[in-house]
Amino acid sequence: MSIIHVQQIRAKLVSVFTNLIDLSDYEDKNVKDQDKHAKEKESAFLSRSLAAFTISAIGNLEPENAAKHVTDNYQDNGIDAIYFDDREKKLFLVQSKWHHDGRGSIDRGDCLKFINGVKDLIHLSFSKFNKKVNNLSKEITDALYDVDTRFVLLVSHTGHGSLGTDIQGDLDKFLSEMNDTSEIVEYKVLAQKEIHSLVVIGAATPIDFDVTIKDWGQVREPYTSFYGRVEATEISEWMEKYYPRIFDPNIRSFLGKTDINSSISETLEKEPEKFWYFNNGITVLCDSIKKKPINGNSHDFGVFECTNVSIVNGAQTVGSIGSAYAKSPDALKDVTVMIRFISLEKCPDGFATRVTRATNTQNRVESRDFISLDPYQQELQTQLMLDGIEYNYKAGNTISNLNSGFEVVEAVVSLACFHSDLSYAVLAKDKISRLWEDVNKPPYKAIFNPSLSSIKLWKIVQIHRSIDNILNALKGADKAGTIPVHGNRFLARQVFRRLDLKNLDDPNSDIQDAVNKIPEMTTQLTGLVRQAISIQYPNSYPANLFRNREKCQNIESWLDSQLQITSI
Repeated sequence: MSIIHVQQIRAKLVSVFTNLIDLSDYEDKNVKDQDKHAKEKESAFLSRSLAAFTISAIGNLEPENAAKHVTDNYQDNGIDAIYFDDREKKLFLVQSKWHHDGRGSIDRGDCLKFINGVKDLIHLSFSKFNKKVNNLSKEITDALYDVDTRFVLLVSHTGHGSLGTDIQGDLDKFLSEMNDTSEIVEYKVLAQKEIHSLVVIGAATPIDFDVTIKDWGQVREPYTSFYGRVEATEISEWMEKYYPRIFDPNIRSFLGKTDINSSISETLEKEPEKFWYFNNGITVLCDSIKKKPINGNSHDFGVFECTNVSIVNGAQTVGSIGSAYAKSPDALKDVTVMIRFISLEKCPDGFATRVTRATNTQNRVESRDFISLDPYQQELQTQLMLDGIEYNYKAGNTISNLNSGFEVVEAVVSLACFHSDLSYAVLAKDKISRLWEDVNKPPYKAIFNPSLSSIKLWKIVQIHRSIDNILNALKGADKAGTIPVHGNRFLARQVFRRLDLKNLDDPNSDIQDAVNKIPEMTTQLTGLVRQAISIQYPNSYPANLFRNREKCQNIESWLDSQLQITSI
């Protein structure tokens, strides 16, 4: 069957990507051996089409657009396609191999070249890449400047063999290096079986399945829907079989290891029996939903037939369940999730879009909203208002003039960078919500407490803004240029530590002298931090480096040894 599958994959690629794939490097008509040249050209087309198909299928990209992101050519550095999904914050990097006979996998040399190419890309070493990669440089740079970007390495080939243990080890080692503080890199292998499944299924094929709903109920009017509890193990199967197609294209799909998803995963791991109580549940739309006769009219459980299923709310719950199941299937055996299935059979046009929008916007409570529970925030707001400063600590309100106002997230970041504890500046970069997740204890109470006067807070915010402005001016289009972006909280802390900031509580004291020193000091410290990284962590990705407290402490100690430090 292997060779038949290869032929079916080939037919799909030819039908979709003919005249879309750039083969201009094979247009030399003066070659002596035309038969050999034709075979090489066909192999190039199939390999490049496979790379485009991989991005199209996994990244939900139209074939025409996917073809434009193929980079395979001389000096591609092992990367055959690159695409950044700005909405999902995913940078897809593909290595593709076409095996005419349907055998084998990828060899270690190709894998190591791919890994080294990814490293060069992360370091923005565009001089090591061909014109096709450089044509995507803005897209790539935008991705690398975005702290939320995650990298998806896709190894795609038409062989039926699995990766060798040495290749698996190389990829695992690379992921270990990159994911030392948070999971920003993952890889997927799409061998012949997986590619053939994508060809057969097709991106547009509706998702139909049966679902068992426990303690189910029904809403009949105005539109039919069913609700109840579904076992997490069943939901994990949806993730495995239908990701990412099962998520409505109008919402962000599973985002991986975020603060919210870490909280979901923690509950699944430590308190699975309480998951139903803590989780908001999942909303699913389908063209139709019908109960099967099994178990009669009993509501303790029912089996329902669903057609054209699409999850419109709860993507993070579904994704976290899938990840938890992959790690430990037994951990989910007693977990159930509240879920509702809404049938669109008799719904008016546009109703599905309205449900999608409403379930992802209405009544959403962000973790920062709990800051408003702290009565001291109201006191700070009142004091600042008397001084003509607008301060907003409630979500939904906006500041009319930033020259005479600020909001609570900016205050939290500024105070974290000002604080004597390095871990606060690291949290401001890594998991800022941890700084306010409990308003009754540190770290929140360490930065917001009665010892913080309103005038001191406003001065700290203004100083931090000045530092940020200089850091924005220092960013550049290479690895060193990303340090002012990814290291902005760490660098702001270093500037704060070296400024003479006395009498901040005194309304008559002026911060202008300190502000005047910021440009030169920030520039000098940025250069020293770049030097420290080149010595201590030359291969680290800056976005993750500045989330690692131990590494930040080592860099800070090195800086202190180079400079005479003045405490704040």
